[in-house]
Amino acid sequence: MSDQSIKNDLRVIKTPTPGDSTFAYAINQAAAKGVQVAQNDTAVKQILAGQKGRALTIAGVQPTLLQDKNGKISYSNFGQVIITSNWQYVDGKFYSNPINFNQISNKIGESHQHIWNVFVDLSKGIVTGMSEEPERVMKETLKPNFVFSGMNIFMPDVVKVRPGSVLTWFNNSNLPHNVVGIYYKYVSSNNNNNMSSSSSSRTIPISVDSGFIQPNESWRYNFDADGIFDYRCTIHSADGMKGTVIVS
Repeated sequence: MSDQSIKNDLRVIKTPTPGDSTFAYAINQAAAKGVQVAQNDTAVKQILAGQKGRALTIAGVQPTLLQDKNGKISYSNFGQVIITSNWQYVDGKFYSNPINFNQISNKIGESHQHIWNVFVDLSKGIVTGMSEEPERVMKETLKPNFVFSGMNIFMPDVVKVRPGSVLTWFNNSNLPHNVVGIYYKYVSSNNNNNMSSSSSSRTIPISVDSGFIQPNESWRYNFDADGIFDYRCTIHSADGMKGTVIVS
């Protein structure tokens, strides 16, 4: 038997901001170096510049770190970075800002996904090759409180709902998916004493994990309080399969 094990060391490099919806991460520090090499490449810079306004995921997925029984770390100089661009339309109009389901229900939703695989030499600090996958397109008629989980993307990916809403995620693909994230609930706190009464709010993080949702199956969740739920499919994180539910 091998005396080596895989060392997990996930690194979040960049999180989305209001002006830039890029999420970048790497599975370890060596893969993070690969992301840096890729982002400095002229051809990669041109790809990224052409994706403005779209949800970008930059994932360093290789190399794997190996750790022996003495704690020594080793890895290959081969690195791989996956760049995924996701964007959506509702009735032919670009969709990116969160709106209520009643504003998009019974309209045609359209999701697009474009993926590039970038290969790097970590020792030389250069990109050695690149491959581009055919663009994927998914079209569905949107339904109230209903999220499609297909083509390695959630549609609609950003929505608003009222407290007490029950959302359904339906897997309309031929692969299993899951819904994993933190539901940050805003809960009122009342402080009472003999002199005065005041109220404030606090945030309670609730871990949510649907388990695997098999093809043609669904999963439901009740959002019973104001808050924000950021989630992803852990199986297809590198493909940018993530979403947000705003409860208010």
